[in-house]
Amino acid sequence: MVFIVVTLYNTAIRVTYTVHIHDKGKKAKSIINMLKTLEEDYDFIEIVEEPDDIYPQTEQLLKQRYHEFLENPGGKDWNDLKKELKKL
Repeated sequence: MVFIVVTLYNTAIRVTYTVHIHDKGKKAKSIINMLKTLEEDYDFIEIVEEPDDIYPQTEQLLKQRYHEFLENPGGKDWNDLKKELKKL
């Protein structure tokens, strides 16, 4: 299993996505290579490959995300958010 953390730094608020790839097949490797290529092309993308164990930094990030969720559990409906993003 491959864990990839993609952090976008050039946004108003730092945005971090954690991608879990559970397959080791051809398509999975293709996606991993594509993300690595994007990292090379764009300086605002950072990819960190993590082992199956959670790094202390990742555990802290997950706790922070959970705390933020508890503070603002409402969030937005995914379909509404997609519509807003498509307008940009």
